[in-house]
Amino acid sequence: MKYGLVGLILIAVLCAGGIYYYQHQHKYFNVYDAQVTSSLVAAKVHGNAVITEKVVEDGEHVEAGDVIAHVKSTVTDEQIANLEQTVALSQRNLDEVKKGQTVTVAVPSLAPAPAASAPRSSGSSQSVASAESRMNRMNELFEMGAISAVQRDAAVSAYHAAVAAASSSAPAASAPSSSPAVRYQTTTQPPDPKAVQNAELQLKQAQTALDNAKQDAAETDIVAPVAGTVYYAQGIDEGSTVKAGETVASVGNADDIWIEAKVSPDKAAKIRLGQFVSYEIEGHQLQGSVQDIQQPVKKDDQASADSADAAVSAGNANAVDAAGANGAGAGQNGQDAQSAQVGTADAVDGDVANGQPAAGNQPKTTAEVTDADDADEDVMIIRISIPSGLNFSLKPGMKAVVKFAMNG
Repeated sequence: MKYGLVGLILIAVLCAGGIYYYQHQHKYFNVYDAQVTSSLVAAKVHGNAVITEKVVEDGEHVEAGDVIAHVKSTVTDEQIANLEQTVALSQRNLDEVKKGQTVTVAVPSLAPAPAASAPRSSGSSQSVASAESRMNRMNELFEMGAISAVQRDAAVSAYHAAVAAASSSAPAASAPSSSPAVRYQTTTQPPDPKAVQNAELQLKQAQTALDNAKQDAAETDIVAPVAGTVYYAQGIDEGSTVKAGETVASVGNADDIWIEAKVSPDKAAKIRLGQFVSYEIEGHQLQGSVQDIQQPVKKDDQASADSADAAVSAGNANAVDAAGANGAGAGQNGQDAQSAQVGTADAVDGDVANGQPAAGNQPKTTAEVTDADDADEDVMIIRISIPSGLNFSLKPGMKAVVKFAMNG
């Protein structure tokens, strides 16, 4: 009996020591305001339009392809008619350019045009003919040496005198012209490849503008791009005017969902990537692994994102893409629009050593850390995976209580 009692006391001491050792070697801390988070996908309007009806409420779950809102395009029939006319003119210009260029040039004649002979009287003609015959005869005799040069020169002078007399008696308008004749030639030059390319580009741009206008005019619904929770953009309401490319609503992607918890940097240093984490969502006990540890978006970065959203509202297409990218990044970091709606309060952690609960907390079965973080203290974002094949639905914004084991 004496040794049995001592043995029982010794066993109790060993058990208490083991529990004490376990509690000090395996500390835990809870994050009570973790939440389900997902990446956001923007649902945009193609052209300028007016919101006529919001089909679903903000925060409501939708499936991919569900109608979020009805819109009425502001594209008029007159605008479409003008674009159709532009397409027709561009097509006509392309056809003309492909034909080449027709050019008419003046080509001078190789020989001058024959001069009109002046009418002569019969007497003048006979005198000239007689003088010419005598001159030719005198040239022959001179060559034969039968006459002197003086006699030959006299015959030549007589011929020129007869020609001059005949010319003076003709009308002035009939004087011979020495100007060459001019004719005109028409040629077709081959089309310029660069001009054809520019004309084809103009036609393509005009056709694209027409197609987009017709698509915008036919648009009546804004649909959900993915399954998830709907969050309307700021200022979007029935009767609101939206510009081409503007985001009407963001949808939390149900296919890309995770748990997001905020902890202080000193606690984050005791968490490692890949470690298993247990958490509770609406009474369901689940387990996941730590996928990422990162800093949240700074206020300056958030202000930049807000500026990008303003640019989207102004209809800047490049800003739309940037805002979409920033929105997705913000969703990854837990600082997206969804987080703003479900609350962005800092995590309230609990630190308890040796099993002693902190004030305001229920006693725990294991040693836990229950240390209240200051609201202005920097925090780290812990991203935790969610298992697949759940028998209940998860929506972004649902609260979760996460239990972390502290390593080291």
